Amino acid sequence: MIDSSLKLTPEPLIAHSFYRIPRISGLIVGIWPRWNRPWYICLVFLFSFFVVLVGAVGENLYGCLHLDNLVIALEAFCPGSTKAVCVLKMTIFFMHLPQWHSLSERLRHMLYENQDEVSQRMLVGLSTTANRLSLLLLASGSTTNTAFNVQPLIMALYRWWQALPGQVELPFNISLPAFAIQQPMFPFTYLLLTASGFCTVFTFSFVDGYFLCSCMYICGVFRLVQQDIRRTFDDFREVNVFTTSINNGIRQKLQIIIERHNAIIDLCTDLTSQFTVIVLMHFLSAAFVLCSTILDIMLNTSSLSGLTYICYSIAALTQLFLYCYGGNHVNESSLAVADVLYEIEWYKCDARTRKMILMILRRSQRAKRIAVPFFTPSLPAFSSILSTTGSYITLLKTFL
Repeated sequence: MIDSSLKLTPEPLIAHSFYRIPRISGLIVGIWPRWNRPWYICLVFLFSFFVVLVGAVGENLYGCLHLDNLVIALEAFCPGSTKAVCVLKMTIFFMHLPQWHSLSERLRHMLYENQDEVSQRMLVGLSTTANRLSLLLLASGSTTNTAFNVQPLIMALYRWWQALPGQVELPFNISLPAFAIQQPMFPFTYLLLTASGFCTVFTFSFVDGYFLCSCMYICGVFRLVQQDIRRTFDDFREVNVFTTSINNGIRQKLQIIIERHNAIIDLCTDLTSQFTVIVLMHFLSAAFVLCSTILDIMLNTSSLSGLTYICYSIAALTQLFLYCYGGNHVNESSLAVADVLYEIEWYKCDARTRKMILMILRRSQRAKRIAVPFFTPSLPAFSSILSTTGSYITLLKTFL
């Protein structure tokens, strides 16, 4: 429960940017965490889930049926695999909305607790970075989806201009019942697939942006702990040996810091638990998606398709970078607490106070990672996946 006194105080600076971009995307597809879910929100989610599921099943099926033509199969598998992962993300978020809401509120409480202007500006800086990267992902995904949807229209216009025979083309290579691609159903099918693409974009923009923002906010509260540790000892720099009263005062402040530090670590553990399946599936599919998009660019003879998959590659790289960037910040900020403890004048304290400092030091020396089986989101992991993608491409080129 949030302390009622927090509701009576003015909103801090961080309130204006708290999950700004992910919140917009989450509301559009009906999976923004909230305690009460109105019926119309459930309808929005059901529609979003349905159109993404149709795209995931149809496109992957199309790819399996056309394995004899690598280019066509990859053009189906690329968006199809992304939509399949999005179906998983939507399912996990919708099934555990109360837990996601609880995580968000716990983070909000930690961020709002310290309303010092310097601290709030530091938090706003981290939040702005997270929201800008989330916006970059949303923009690159929207550009890619728009390119997929506009390309058939441009080709149809070109055929009409050149008086060429007409051809039925959909935004994505997908297996559908025959009646769905015939008049009068064809326009509705086209709009449905367009909606499928945009719902996919808003879904991964929300989920991936939520992960990044959460990681950056956790990094921020770790930095607040570092500030509090420094401030606890800054007032006694001129004292050679701390007196009993000074040690008592320091221990009282350290006790509060220990409780906050433990709460942050517990929050990291809960966030990792909730995101384990999502991050694992995303990392498992990342190398395949990147490899497929780059091969599409290399093998495709159409300049429009090549441009589309360049946009797709940028979106896929941005998506992967968000996870690695956020996980790396949590790792480094948790370790930085130990560095601050080592730099303070702990040797001036008595034995009892030193034991408290040692307790925080030993716990903070174990980096808190957003780890999942086989993977730990970090910048070295990002580099490793890019290297693996390059190896896959080199291997596949030998068979082409």
